[in-house]
Amino acid sequence: MSMNVSEFKRLLGADPLNRDPGTLHARDSGPEFERAAVEAENFERRLRSALAVNAPVDSFLEGILDIPGSATGHVAARPRWFAIAASVLIMLGIAGLSWRQAQLPKTIEKYLAVHYRFDGQDLIDRAQPGFDAKTISRIMAGLEMTIGVQLSNHVQFIKFCPTLDGRGAHMVVQTDQGLITVIYMPGTTVKDRRVIEFGNMQAYLVALEVGSAAIIGRQDQAVSAIDELVRNSINRST
Repeated sequence: MSMNVSEFKRLLGADPLNRDPGTLHARDSGPEFERAAVEAENFERRLRSALAVNAPVDSFLEGILDIPGSATGHVAARPRWFAIAASVLIMLGIAGLSWRQAQLPKTIEKYLAVHYRFDGQDLIDRAQPGFDAKTISRIMAGLEMTIGVQLSNHVQFIKFCPTLDGRGAHMVVQTDQGLITVIYMPGTTVKDRRVIEFGNMQAYLVALEVGSAAIIGRQDQAVSAIDELVRNSINRST
């Protein structure tokens, strides 16, 4: 059964860098599919770049110094100017990466503020009732976790997202307080029931059996009201 553009965009929304055969086949269906895929990938890479705490210095250096060998395995000779230029690029690159890394979030407070400002409202705008339950289960299974029906029945959007300590899940949940964001962070430990404020938003931290979650909403939303729902619904896969 073929996939239409709207369905394809929903699939990309959950996992923009998805490379399974079905996604790749759909991507080849037409230019509108390709444009949607490129837009989703670019957005995801900007988010990852904004939140990446480990600048890829090694890969940067390898890219500059990658000198292809000949068929016999000997390294091709390069003029002296090439070595000088490479040295300058390395120094500039290290300086640039060091500056950038100094600007990146290194604490849970900065991470949540940057992450939410980057795509928090955008994902709330994408939320819709009756969000695909299979996608919810697949995202959580990708983190070796499960999500209880008490919570999943209220999830109106979910996608993989970068955290301070690896990949996590960013979900939008319908509650009595309105739409609230929950970011699950499998590798991050937090001080339980702590509240962080940024702008007109607040994040309520929940320590879980595996990792933690941040429940994010406006200052006028009682985000702590779904503490037990989140705490009891996100569990390790058995």
